[in-house]
Amino acid sequence: MPIPPTPRPPEDPVLILGATSGIGRALTLELRAHGRRVIAAGRRQDLLDTLGGETLRLDVTAPDALDAIAPLAPGTIVYNAGFGERTPTPDWPLTRQTLAVNVVAFERLAQWALDRCAVFAATASVAGIRGLEGTNGYAASKAYMLNAMEGYRRLARHGRHPCRYLTLIPGFVDTAMGQASAFWRCSPETAARHIRRALARHAPTAHITPRWALVAALLRLLPRALFERIPLRA
Repeated sequence: MPIPPTPRPPEDPVLILGATSGIGRALTLELRAHGRRVIAAGRRQDLLDTLGGETLRLDVTAPDALDAIAPLAPGTIVYNAGFGERTPTPDWPLTRQTLAVNVVAFERLAQWALDRCAVFAATASVAGIRGLEGTNGYAASKAYMLNAMEGYRRLARHGRHPCRYLTLIPGFVDTAMGQASAFWRCSPETAARHIRRALARHAPTAHITPRWALVAALLRLLPRALFERIPLRA
């Protein structure tokens, strides 16, 4: 008698970290509108209250963050928490905060999800493809995230772990962290639609919006000598 396939772990509830503004807020509303059970998490209770539904006040950098998340048993985690600020010269307090949120807290959640979640999605950035000046570790932290997520996909595949790792790679989104000309940026609502579709189609990566896949490819191919002559902003 054939052995029946192992049932796929449920993907609900969806826990969105960094849900109080921008992409996280839009994704919370988008997924709820399509029938998903979403727990919105963030540091600011006043902004969580405006979302309604299930919420969790949480600082992802807090030592007890996992203790707060574990009882929720999320099937899907979207790590949308992020920090980054530009300054003309390096600013260590800003850099330390960037690394605390974008690297240390991210890595802790990515490890935790390996045998506990069906999906772990993380919002990286096109800014992580090459080194960018004046970002106080932001571009470097997103490069870390891009490589870490690829490594976790390999670990999950070869180690037969149940979690699927989805890397979200936005370009400019119309948020405080993604200012650019209207031609290059998209709205948080547009980004949320693309993320919802990426979650549904089980993709390993998703550029937000898809045209940024071409920009990312060109950035990777640009010779170092030429790239270092071009002033860029994250």
